[in-house]
Amino acid sequence: MISITHYTPPFDLPIITLIAKDGKLVALDWFTQKSENLLGMSADDFDYQKIDALDKQTTNGRVLLQAIQELDEYFDGKRTSFGVPLDLSHGTPFQQQVWQALLSIPYGQTISYAALAKRIDKPTAFRACANANGKNPISLIIPCHRVIASSGGLGGYTGGIDIKKTLLNHENKVCDK
Repeated sequence: MISITHYTPPFDLPIITLIAKDGKLVALDWFTQKSENLLGMSADDFDYQKIDALDKQTTNGRVLLQAIQELDEYFDGKRTSFGVPLDLSHGTPFQQQVWQALLSIPYGQTISYAALAKRIDKPTAFRACANANGKNPISLIIPCHRVIASSGGLGGYTGGIDIKKTLLNHENKVCDK
């Protein structure tokens, strides 16, 4: 069974959709109509639960509660990396390689798409890296918001540039403390 819940972050950010399957987080996305179709399934394929009704006795319930706790700590400035188990199997091998590289970007720092391509030993694949970045199903936890254009501009973000700015500003404020 696939479990889904919604989390409301601070800073006037939109609701986050969290999806767990087989005891791992498979998606974290800023709530949009595409969220329920994120894994190629309709909303009928999901067991939606409100946060306060999540069952701690199920593996999916525990994973969703862990993700929520870690998100709370992140937004409180107390967490700089995440430990919730992730399932990246919905991506191609190349996408999974890019997503793994994203996990190595330190909190509060940014790199360019070109630097990301170099990290995976494919220095000319910066556009492909940007595309894989945009397909990241677990944004925020897999920190695609930390990748910017070589010019220093923010580049794109599937949740929107305003969300990307808010996340980067939040991390910079925490690092400046």
